[in-house]
Amino acid sequence: MKGIIFDFNGTMFQDSHLHEEAWIHMIHKYTKGELSDEDILKNIHGRTNNEILNFFISKTLTDKEIASLSYEKEAYYRNLCKANETDLVLTEGLEETLDIIIKHRVPITIATATVKENVDFYFEVFQLNRWFDIDKVIYDNGRFPGKPQPDIFLHAAKILDLQPNECLVIEDAYSGLLAAQRAGIATIVAIDPERKNRSIFLEANLCQDGLITNFINFWPLFIEKNINKEKENGKKSV
Repeated sequence: MKGIIFDFNGTMFQDSHLHEEAWIHMIHKYTKGELSDEDILKNIHGRTNNEILNFFISKTLTDKEIASLSYEKEAYYRNLCKANETDLVLTEGLEETLDIIIKHRVPITIATATVKENVDFYFEVFQLNRWFDIDKVIYDNGRFPGKPQPDIFLHAAKILDLQPNECLVIEDAYSGLLAAQRAGIATIVAIDPERKNRSIFLEANLCQDGLITNFINFWPLFIEKNINKEKENGKKSV
């Protein structure tokens, strides 16, 4: 393991319920459709806005309509975030973990299905520039398919100047974990803070490398262990 790729929503920031609320609002506003738990799990989290809007609202939306609806949804979501300021915190243990990662100069980036406006919002609110280069963040720019397709993680590995099999990915979404597998990521860690997806992840064989609820002890459990293992393998091959 030479580099780390973080998903953001539901991984670094526990906002899944706010995205769900925003999408439920949009879908009820523009359609008569209802959302099942499976829809939320597999057809919202990790998907691009384009894909979600086409799936739930209409497959015939124009680019202009998609842009307008996407902007409306994300503005609604950001207002929900601002209305819940006490929840505007990074996942427990993450700041300390990121400090250690930076200290050891391990390359990192973020690969998220969200849009640029939200990335800018997160960098401002959480001061992510303490750890991340915003120019290396992979987000939904409309140029590649969303998760579960592997493109987002392939792009992230490339921007770190690494191969996918040299990277560790942390993901909370069913689609994101599938995408990491399809990208050939070496180590994939699932995060399930509310412990509601554990059985689903296990059944689908999506968390073989680890399943966490927060980032406390993440460095010694996953990163340091991998680094030490590689060093040991290097000594044996000499």
